[in-house]
Amino acid sequence: RGTFAFAVLVPIAAAQFLYRSAVPLPTPLDATALLHLALLFIVIQAFATGLGVVLSAMRDPQSSADLPDPSRIAGEMVNAPLAWLLASMTIAASPLTAFLFGGLVLGVQVGFRALHRARSNLAETHDSLSARVTELATLHAIGREILSSLDPERVFVIVDRECRKILELDSLIIAIADRDTRQIQVAYSRRRGVEPDSPPPALGNGLAAWVVREKRALRIDDLREGGVAVPRAADQLDSETRSVLAVPLIVEDEAIGVILVQSRIPDAYDDHLLSVLTTIAQQAAVAIENARHYEMATVDSLTGLFLRPYFFRRLEEEYKRAKRYKGSFGLLMMDLDGFKAINDRHGHLVGDRYLRSLGAIVQSRLRVPDLACRYGGDEICLQLPETDLDGA
Repeated sequence: RGTFAFAVLVPIAAAQFLYRSAVPLPTPLDATALLHLALLFIVIQAFATGLGVVLSAMRDPQSSADLPDPSRIAGEMVNAPLAWLLASMTIAASPLTAFLFGGLVLGVQVGFRALHRARSNLAETHDSLSARVTELATLHAIGREILSSLDPERVFVIVDRECRKILELDSLIIAIADRDTRQIQVAYSRRRGVEPDSPPPALGNGLAAWVVREKRALRIDDLREGGVAVPRAADQLDSETRSVLAVPLIVEDEAIGVILVQSRIPDAYDDHLLSVLTTIAQQAAVAIENARHYEMATVDSLTGLFLRPYFFRRLEEEYKRAKRYKGSFGLLMMDLDGFKAINDRHGHLVGDRYLRSLGAIVQSRLRVPDLACRYGGDEICLQLPETDLDGA
């Protein structure tokens, strides 16, 4: 407010000073006086426009996004004092002179309006191009990083990080559909300003389930307006959520999950942002599926331990490393006693439960560099880097 008041008071003070002392006007007005008036008008308008440009550059785009452009306000606020000044100056002129001078003033004003409009269009174009460059950089970063990663958790973190660069979001959820039961399980969840949340057991028949079932992206501009056909409670949408984007993760025409972003700002997303998120989801879906295939090829589905072929490849690498650097490593072989009797007495389902529990216990006891594999039916082999016989 103080800056805008300054933008009004300075032109009035300058006009009064020039009118009363620096530019004495004859009666009737001659060509020189009219030229002085025109120059005075242009100088004051240019000053107001320049001040508005400076204010526009200084303001915070986030906190003042809904406020009018200061350059336009500064230009408009000098119109009243200028009109008063010019009217008082042209009273002494003849009607024809006053008409011609008024036309000159109007032409200058139209020129400044056109200049302001061109500047606004240029600023909008610059902002739009900057947003597109950010989007392209984001898509490139996601494609480069996640498609080379075989760790689903890393894929989730990358998607979260890059989405926050281009989307106004308060929370992001990535949920994966179980291939057999089709139950939607939250694999990653994070709210703005906090660490990733502990995923809930599963999602119900809500927004995520609808997107996976229909294989369609969904944009909700404002949840409070009503008319949303899918339930929201089961998807744990925040009570303050207004805008939502939900995009399926599709691989070979199969929906394997969903990316769900939320914002407390109504109308935070448009069709273009929905298209960008869809592209991100396509890349993420391929990366998640690659990680899943890699896990199926290297990890035993029952115990969660590595399979024997992968273990042998890692064992060869560890042997070459130890030989080159004159190090050591240990191998630990384990065989379950009486496991066949468990299967014979209680059945294979109970035996599978036993092996599954055993795999979890073995993994919980491993150090970070250690490697465990299911060597056979009830045999487990452990690779222990930098470990001698006594350590093993």
